[in-house]
Amino acid sequence: VSSEQADNNESAEKAIDGDEQTNWITQWRPNALEHPHFISINLGEELLLKGFTYTPRKVIINGTIKEYIFYVSLDGENWKEVIHSKFENIKNNPVKQHVRFDKEVRARYIKLKSLREINNNPWTSAGEIGVITK
Repeated sequence: VSSEQADNNESAEKAIDGDEQTNWITQWRPNALEHPHFISINLGEELLLKGFTYTPRKVIINGTIKEYIFYVSLDGENWKEVIHSKFENIKNNPVKQHVRFDKEVRARYIKLKSLREINNNPWTSAGEIGVITK
């Protein structure tokens, strides 16, 4: 589930399909909705998370998340903020980011909320989003 998406070729499912060449992206037209944007993911089971990963789009880096909040939930309705931070230097180094939490958290659902994009564009994207369990 995402706050919005450009079309079916760039739907939220593309951020968790294991293929960094496919993308999730929100509307990128001139009348695009402003931030924040989010993507929430059902992990399919309750997991003990140590962190998460975010991989920007490969070909076009527009839409790359700069500032974010990461949430977890056990039921998909009640969300707990885990971290509010920035991907430092991601504009110059658009590679997979590994974010470790201060302490482990239990979750069945995760949500990544983009607060700002690297070029201050109103859209958001991801090549892949994952979780760290080990």
